[in-house]
Amino acid sequence: MDDDARTSRRTVLRIGGAASLAMLAGCPDEEAEEPDDDVGDDEADDEEWADVDEFVFEGRIEAWTGVEPAIIEDEDNPTITLIDGQEYDFTWINADGVLHNLEIRDGDDEIINDYQSEDLDEEGEETTLEGVVASEEMAVYICTYHEQTQVGDITVETG
Repeated sequence: MDDDARTSRRTVLRIGGAASLAMLAGCPDEEAEEPDDDVGDDEADDEEWADVDEFVFEGRIEAWTGVEPAIIEDEDNPTITLIDGQEYDFTWINADGVLHNLEIRDGDDEIINDYQSEDLDEEGEETTLEGVVASEEMAVYICTYHEQTQVGDITVETG
């Protein structure tokens, strides 16, 4: 190899090495703690839930799909947060023409305070389960006919 070829090769290696070091210097250490961008998000979430007094879902065999409030819109079987002692309405629309209902159950799979909607089997029909008072025993909202797919978790916060 002539000297010009060696110089070019060395120059390329030096430039590549310097570029690699510069990139590494700019990358955070994998073990370094990342800043917590979620600080304060729990409070914002609690505030969002505090203003909610009605939930609207579309019921289909595959899932309960959130319609309202906006924080559950288009989510399948969204986890909802209720405030202990606050009153809620649960409205659902039959989206597939199959038999459904909505029940609020506890951790032992028991319906709480007869919180159970009427059964609907016509597409487009809707019903509302009114005056549901949140209590700590509430665990899920569920369709008794499609328990494996139409079930969402309930979290109850004390206000």
